[in-house]
Amino acid sequence: MKVTLNGMEMAYVEGGYKYIFLKPYRQFKEDTVTRDNGDRLHIELYDNGVQIRTLISKTEVATIINRDVAVDTKDNKIYILENENTFIKHPDGSIEIKDSI
Repeated sequence: MKVTLNGMEMAYVEGGYKYIFLKPYRQFKEDTVTRDNGDRLHIELYDNGVQIRTLISKTEVATIINRDVAVDTKDNKIYILENENTFIKHPDGSIEIKDSI
């Protein structure tokens, strides 16, 4: 299974990755559109401005998030960053979030 996030190939993880929002949201809407060939397009719109679009086919999962992201490969988390956020990626794959001053 090929997995991409914002055009960057990632390792497939059983159960997927967990999104961590650094700017909280209160409400969101989501919808899934199934195409005739069986592919699905899942759209998530959050009131903090984040938009996540995921195309799911038999051989690929491709996600586009309209923010910069940091991928924690140790704990299978995707941090959705805001402009003021920076991060450090540790050798073990974990992420440490820093706020710019």
